[in-house]
Amino acid sequence: MKHQKKKVMLISMVLALSSMLSACSSSNGNKTEAPKENKPTATVNGNPSEQSPEAKYDPPVTVTMVRDMPGGLTFPEGDTLDSNVMTKLLEQTYGIKIINNWVTDGAAYNDKLNLSIASGDLPDIFRVQATQLKQLIDAGMVADLTDVYKKNITPLADEKLRSDNGVGLSSATIDNKLMAIPYITAATEGAQMIWLRKDWLDNVGLSAPKSMDDVYKISKAFKENDPDKNGKNDTFGFGFYSNIFGGFGGMTGFFNGFHAYKNSWIKDPEGGSGLVQGNIQPEMKIALAKLQELYKSGEIDKEFSVKTADQLLTDAVNGKVGMFFGGFAEPLNKLNKAVTANPDQVWEMYPLQSIDDKPALSQVSAMPGSYWVVNKKSKNPAVIVKMMNLYVEKIFGETADFKYMYDGDFAVYQYQDVKTFGATKNLEHHLAIKEALSTGNMSKLNPEGKGYFDQVKQYQAGDKSMWRYAKIFGPEGSEAVINKYVTEKLLNYDQFYGIPSELMVDRNSTLNDLTVETFTKILLGESIDLFDKYVSDWNRLGGTEITKEVNDWLASQKK
Repeated sequence: MKHQKKKVMLISMVLALSSMLSACSSSNGNKTEAPKENKPTATVNGNPSEQSPEAKYDPPVTVTMVRDMPGGLTFPEGDTLDSNVMTKLLEQTYGIKIINNWVTDGAAYNDKLNLSIASGDLPDIFRVQATQLKQLIDAGMVADLTDVYKKNITPLADEKLRSDNGVGLSSATIDNKLMAIPYITAATEGAQMIWLRKDWLDNVGLSAPKSMDDVYKISKAFKENDPDKNGKNDTFGFGFYSNIFGGFGGMTGFFNGFHAYKNSWIKDPEGGSGLVQGNIQPEMKIALAKLQELYKSGEIDKEFSVKTADQLLTDAVNGKVGMFFGGFAEPLNKLNKAVTANPDQVWEMYPLQSIDDKPALSQVSAMPGSYWVVNKKSKNPAVIVKMMNLYVEKIFGETADFKYMYDGDFAVYQYQDVKTFGATKNLEHHLAIKEALSTGNMSKLNPEGKGYFDQVKQYQAGDKSMWRYAKIFGPEGSEAVINKYVTEKLLNYDQFYGIPSELMVDRNSTLNDLTVETFTKILLGESIDLFDKYVSDWNRLGGTEITKEVNDWLASQKK
């Protein structure tokens, strides 16, 4: 990597994202220069179909994949994950036919993929986590994509993949070789916020939270003051479940209110030049002690540690919980079920609150959540790049159409696995929609943004089924909280974005299990001093060595 790119630190991305939004708002976001003619002197694998973004496989090629089936994904009559509008378009445009060797749900995907990796029975293209990528690279099982990327990527797709300041592509580049295509989506949208029942808030006579003390008051009132007015003591303040580090219903947002950052590498709060692990900092101990207090008072369900995310959602639908921490998309994926079943429920979202005079920073990571790799044995490695090109074109390009995001209730964007949305897409849509509603200026809406604009307008006209979209993209939607985080610099980026080392891969499971087990025990009532033993054990079981590796990586980025 070039010297300048190596110096990029994630914390600077907040300013970068903000400036990018300003730049993006000056165009409709769906036009790009025509790809320049590429006349290489040699062919990749001797295949002329892999020499340029426009080249189509002739005769067509068949490529194998494996997939996880997104929860609740549906198809028009006659279509399946193997045969739908996106697979047909891929075959028509590039002569690529996709066959899925197996399909499983999200929870089982990584376990099944690990078995495939162990046996060596791998498809041509598949999605992996960072730890799996490291294992595959070390075993020499994945293809070097450097040349096929250079020769086949379109300018627009390349722009989207670099919209995170190149962090994702940098993390996938080992020894100057591009070994994977990163999933680049908005790092900012990993940020947590507070979701709570506004109708309950009104019933107990309280206002929106402005501090963590206000959050405690709301939780106590939701537990003790009969917020649903049914005359029964049957409600909880906070909604949590067994995965304390989960997104919806996890405790990350609570920790962040105490300036504690779980599973995140942060600048040394003692003023040192290196990075330290957020899990073992004193702030985390203070946050756990408060959670234990809330559990003892009954403001947290006594059964939270054995509940699933679906059971927590059922509690929300049934009006048993009034507040939880979650992401921007909860209206789409979770709360729409509650509001559909109970139209009287009023859910609002608020920024994270702080325990002191320092602002709460929501933790995020620009490290890609996953990558796509190509089996080293694959005969057509450029397929992965052409799939990316097609997806980006149909979402952002000159032939973009909202039907490739949503066709009625069908989430078409989930039909193809290899994809990117860039680092700022949804926030751009929110800002453009807000401006269009205020001024009538529609020029900044690309086809996808126009689709969301229409849905917001339908909601404003009385179509309650469009609540889920209005609550995200509308003027007062959840993206407004994300915008506040970006513009006011209220995000705390994980400072480590390298591929995990062999030691990290080896110790990750043990350290994660230790963390979750210890934190849960403390929450359920064991002595808070157990945290001190946890810190010692964490360091002894590999944490000390991993911390050194992380800081060695940090030093390498400054060279």
